[in-house]
Amino acid sequence: MSKKLIENLKSFNRKERFYLVGQMLGNPDFRMDDKQLDKISELIDTQIPREYFAAMDYHLDWIYASLFLTQNHDEKPFPRNFIDNKKVDLQISGTQEDVDFLLAFVDHENTTHIVMIEAKGDSYFSNGQLDSKNKRFKAIFGNGNTWRNVRAHFLTCSLKRPQKISIEEPVYFMCNEESELTWFPLIMDTGKNKVTRCMNNNKPCSEGDHWKVESRS
Repeated sequence: MSKKLIENLKSFNRKERFYLVGQMLGNPDFRMDDKQLDKISELIDTQIPREYFAAMDYHLDWIYASLFLTQNHDEKPFPRNFIDNKKVDLQISGTQEDVDFLLAFVDHENTTHIVMIEAKGDSYFSNGQLDSKNKRFKAIFGNGNTWRNVRAHFLTCSLKRPQKISIEEPVYFMCNEESELTWFPLIMDTGKNKVTRCMNNNKPCSEGDHWKVESRS
């Protein structure tokens, strides 16, 4: 299961941005900084080996497909799991919904860990976005016993710790007992500018016929 799951995850990694960034930085295998690996090890309370798979903008559909294909299936094509006949499938949604960074590895007990990181720099985590992720995670991972020897983790990364987060019945790895997200800080320069559409009176407006530059501290 362990090696097969990692190979499945690798096989779906077809984002051109991953290959372009790796090529431009001379790091095609997305080798991570050791300090960041140690930080994530601390957050998930598991020592991360130096053999792992890392990717960016990784689709949630690909995660479920990778898990699904570790089992033997005779039927092809595979039926989708629609909910209430509404043509809603939270396992294979056919959407671009993803996690910003994915890290997968096998620990010394032969358990495969899938670490999913969601980052926010200029914006904030919203309950709507996190609730959507939570519903997808429930459908993909089930409970802690759905996929044998697989452990999932969800981490948030932003300038400030997420506030006023309320997720209805969060999946087992989404929040701690105090309903707090597992978080670590995003290191980002201050004083960045942004372009805002506005009216002639400077009032922000998405349909405005003017624009202005605003600075973020």
